[in-house]
Amino acid sequence: MTKTNIILLSKVNLLATLLLLLTQVFAVGQEGSKILIESIEEIQSLKSLQFVMVSTERIEGKLQRSKSLTKTEMNPYRSYLMGILGDGTRGPELLYAKGKNNNEVLVSPNKFPFFNIKTKPNSWILRKGHHYTVEENIYTFISKVMVNEFKKLGRENLDQYVSMQDDVLFNKINCYQITTNWKQFEWIPYKVKSGETLTSISQSKRICDTQVLFKNDDVANYDDVETGDDILIPNHYAKQVIFYLEKTTLLPLYIKILDEQGVFAIYEISELIINPDFKELDFSTENDDYNFKY
Repeated sequence: MTKTNIILLSKVNLLATLLLLLTQVFAVGQEGSKILIESIEEIQSLKSLQFVMVSTERIEGKLQRSKSLTKTEMNPYRSYLMGILGDGTRGPELLYAKGKNNNEVLVSPNKFPFFNIKTKPNSWILRKGHHYTVEENIYTFISKVMVNEFKKLGRENLDQYVSMQDDVLFNKINCYQITTNWKQFEWIPYKVKSGETLTSISQSKRICDTQVLFKNDDVANYDDVETGDDILIPNHYAKQVIFYLEKTTLLPLYIKILDEQGVFAIYEISELIINPDFKELDFSTENDDYNFKY
């Protein structure tokens, strides 16, 4: 075999190797998109959930950690949430039923001044230190975000944005590891329309209102915008989201969200119970396991 033939053969082998690699990468992207879509479908089919979640969220430039137990019934939507303090003791408790009780949340602070409080889901007392409201749990919130993003991208383009990494063990549970990347993530100008708040804008765009709040220095709170105001909003929910999806249920147990500054939020879920058969007492102040006696 001549030297020229050897060089040509080497080039052919290299090209074949590259084509095989690209095919494998594309196939991995397809598989990641498929699994993530199936995960969203599983979330949308849920009737109820119970779980413990550790949240690490960036608030005013600092990552803040909290832990809570959540019980949620999807339709009609109602939720019980109990904060778990650093020493494992009971923190604030919340009861919420969408559209009931003037759409207010009943809060037992379990500390001074030791009386129950009624407040709106988006009130500052509830939103301080939290990215999303009691009106949604992390599963319904993130599934709606991803559905909105997939609509914007087009299902046929998902493989460009979704990739699948090696499987991982999370809390000794086998999980798929899937990453979504929005390479074009940027902040864009938005003019506030009549009657809008940061929260209503963010809900319609399926972005995070806390992220928008802290990006706009001249906005003091979620309601501090008027018609015609110019603000900045992100064109996508995040720059990158990393999911660990439990292999048997396809539900997320770990969600890491990053923007242009780095980690924006991490949600770690454990003690997950799918479709528990809740009773009326699970969402009642009369439950002896709760502390709404004040």
